[in-house]
Parts: sequence; C-alpha cells; structure tokens
Amino acid sequence: MTATMIHSANEIKKKSLLVSEISSRINNISFIKEKDRNFSFSDHVFYLLKAAEISDAKTKCKIENHFVKMGGEVAPYITEALEESRGTARGLAAMTLIRIGEDSVSYLKEAAERNSRLGWISDYIINEIRGTQVSLTAKSFEEILVG
Repeated sequence: MTATMIHSANEIKKKSLLVSEISSRINNISFIKEKDRNFSFSDHVFYLLKAAEISDAKTKCKIENHFVKMGGEVAPYITEALEESRGTARGLAAMTLIRIGEDSVSYLKEAAERNSRLGWISDYIINEIRGTQVSLTAKSFEEILVG
C-alpha cells in the first residue's frame, strides 16, 4: 500500500468518524423523522444549524463547540451554510468560522467570489479572524489604539 493510499484511507476514516459523531447528535433532535436515511456531512451541518435556530443557549453553545472541535474539516460546510442560513443559524455559523480561524479564510474568500452579497460578511469574518491573532505587545497595542 502506498503512502498516498494510506493517507487517503486515513482521511476517509477520519471523515466517517466525524459523520458518525454528528449523526449521534442528530438522532437526538426530535424534528428529524428520517432516522433511517444516510446523511451526508453537509446534511449533518445543515440539521445541527437548523436545530440551533430552535434551541436554548446551552444547546447552541454545544453545537458551536462541536463544530469548532472539528476544525478546518467542517469549514467548507459551515461556509456553505453561511450562504444559505439566516438569523441565529447564520450567527452561529459566523462565530464558528471565526473560532476555527485561518482554516476558514480560503472558503470565505471563495464564497464571496461566488455570491457578491456575502462580500461584507466574508470580509468581516476574515477581519475578526486576523484581528484576533494580532500579538498585543506594549508597542503594538499602542499602535493599534493610537494608529
């Protein structure tokens, strides 16, 4: 088995574990009646964001933390959801992308190129990501505040 095949097999296994983990959360969401259906990774993200729209603050926090733990792996799906969602779900998606950090930036740029209405949202999230990574030494802190 070549190194490429091993890497590919590991990536498939990793993605399967993530889908399985999300699937267990989805099975606990009462509005899903299609429990026998096989869900894609994108479906899982969509349903968890949909659940966030009707959930209490604690559950929303759990969903966001769950996405953040997945890191860059979930960034393309959260970015896609950002394009399609509104209200609470969009806010949760944006905050998740900010917390994921630099791994989200390329997907945000692509989304802004596809959909001009997302330009300002994408710019805002990217600025939040990069702004939160500024080292605040005494000199740089003064430069930030004073200019």
